[in-house]
Amino acid sequence: MTGIRFLLPLFFCLFLLPSALSAQDLEQDGEYGVDWGGYLFGLKGGLSLGSQDWSGLETELLLGYHGALYIESVPASGRFNLYGQLGYHTRGSRISRRRGITFGGSGVTLPADDFRFQNISLGLGAKSVFQYARFGDLYYVLGLRAEYNLSTNLSEYDQLESSFGISFRANYPIDSPEFINEFTYGATFGAGALFPISDKIGGFVEITAHPDLSFQYNQGAIPNVIDPFGAGNRTIPERQIRNFTIEISFGIRFLRKWTYVD
Repeated sequence: MTGIRFLLPLFFCLFLLPSALSAQDLEQDGEYGVDWGGYLFGLKGGLSLGSQDWSGLETELLLGYHGALYIESVPASGRFNLYGQLGYHTRGSRISRRRGITFGGSGVTLPADDFRFQNISLGLGAKSVFQYARFGDLYYVLGLRAEYNLSTNLSEYDQLESSFGISFRANYPIDSPEFINEFTYGATFGAGALFPISDKIGGFVEITAHPDLSFQYNQGAIPNVIDPFGAGNRTIPERQIRNFTIEISFGIRFLRKWTYVD
């Protein structure tokens, strides 16, 4: 909860700061970019495709979801603006259905397993229109983000550990605060298309990539583990997990503006 108390005030400051810059007359319109100011705000959400770079094991894409609130400055010259956003994101990966052998020697298909990290993300960055098309404005996104981990589903595999022993964790991460990093950070980049609906409302579609620059999970080697499939003990090698997520977002954007008065 410490991380949430740290991230939320920062985001609320983004909303409160613009309204404190000047006296306002919200009923008057001004010439775009000349005698009026304001900001843009809205919400977005959609599907996520998560992957993870695991040391020692190859994983596959995980289907998840995300949602965010955001605020933006009014574009300078109609092109460049800054943004801040706070959202809920699913990070993770999965292992597809694999074949295994029972103690009786017969084959069995194991269920697909997924590994989910539910994170709150605070992002800051810039957007810039690179082409005005007939159907809308095309823009790119570039930013940085910090994330706080709320929960994971790693505890769902504790039952398997009790059945097969800790050697089972040679392939699965351990649900332990000692190894799960609460705070991570990374970059954001992508592109989108903005479709005007009215003078103060617009809709948009975005495709963004979110590579982490830090580890979500960092476990050192665990020695002297009993090997149920052989004599003696074994060492579970270290495991470091880094997130990479592609998000497809649909959103709506509102304009709040005012005229500067003396």
